[in-house]
Amino acid sequence: MATEPLLVLAAYRGSTRYNLIRGLLAKAEAACSMDGYVECRIGEQGESIPRPVLAARIYQCSCWDDGAEIWARVSGEPPALEALKRVLRQEKGLGFQVLSETKYSIMLRLVSEMEQSCGLVDWCPFTKPIKAAMVRTVICTSRMVLVELIVAKASVLHSIEEAGFEIIYRAPLNSVEHSLTAKQEAALVLAYLYGYYSYPRRISVKGLASKLGISSSALAELLRRAELKIITRYILEELPHYLLRHYAAARMAEERRRASRR
Repeated sequence: MATEPLLVLAAYRGSTRYNLIRGLLAKAEAACSMDGYVECRIGEQGESIPRPVLAARIYQCSCWDDGAEIWARVSGEPPALEALKRVLRQEKGLGFQVLSETKYSIMLRLVSEMEQSCGLVDWCPFTKPIKAAMVRTVICTSRMVLVELIVAKASVLHSIEEAGFEIIYRAPLNSVEHSLTAKQEAALVLAYLYGYYSYPRRISVKGLASKLGISSSALAELLRRAELKIITRYILEELPHYLLRHYAAARMAEERRRASRR
């Protein structure tokens, strides 16, 4: 097997092992008669994309013999978020603190007094790290746990699969690691400071290009390349659950291509 470092997305969809976050999200969705996914459409007749009713990004999880502390941000449909707060207030053995809140998200600190209340299946990315793997993101919905991680060698994938996870996506790290160049960093920061990204915009591309001493077309290209890298990184870290249908379709297409060559 190749030893090239990989970026990996792995999903656990089973229901045989208890997980506190998944359980809370499922209760909230049931309480407002919403289940799993909704179709998100920008225009009335436009293309839609499936969006989880609720999705939690887990930032930190600390477990002890008598309980756990979890820091997470939950995003989703406003009625489901309101239902989640009601569920949290009614949950026995669970304390919670609302750290910040908007219409579409809520950041929470949960303190559970229940034994084994967290337990992200057999392999917890936080409390039972796998050797030669670094966790970047953990996303929970009512239907699955999705983990994005970097693995130093392909043999690590077997350990992940043994823990009940399905490898959804894998790619050489160098092909998906999008670091900004020095000029892209400088252009992006200066554009931000001069108000190019403000609303309303305080400076035009032409005005900003003049300050930086380059042409408008060169600046636009520089910013587009930088923005693509940042958006790619944001989607992989914050919204990987939106990509599952895309990855599944790509994998099926690849399997069909391989079958046709036989």
